[in-house]
Amino acid sequence: MLGHGHYELKIKNRVLITKIIGAWNKEEGEQHFCELKKISHDLVKQPWAMVVYLDEWELGTPGSDEVTIELIKWLTANKLVKVAEIYSPSLLKKVHIQNMVDRSETLFERQCFSDDQAAFDWLNSQGFPIEIS
Repeated sequence: MLGHGHYELKIKNRVLITKIIGAWNKEEGEQHFCELKKISHDLVKQPWAMVVYLDEWELGTPGSDEVTIELIKWLTANKLVKVAEIYSPSLLKKVHIQNMVDRSETLFERQCFSDDQAAFDWLNSQGFPIEIS
């Protein structure tokens, strides 16, 4: 089956930035996880942070959720220490994300923001300088 959904990944300084777009299925989750591991190969050698843009995310299937839970476990095991989630207030997204995090035994700190400047300011204050480009 083909992946459904889309994502973008890039690294700035010690911060991985990902944008999640559309409704996801298991295959898209697996593809994202695989590419994220490749792009972060050098990043995971020391503590790092992540920005996740979720405004365009339309949630996913139970299969994609299981992949996300495995991704969260991998992130925890690979020195991720801070996550800034950026999305307009949405109780549905908040509950959905929290459910996956609760099933993952995370060790990193998460904060939610409605705009990227606030998220970047927080990451800067935590020792992960990043600027909006």
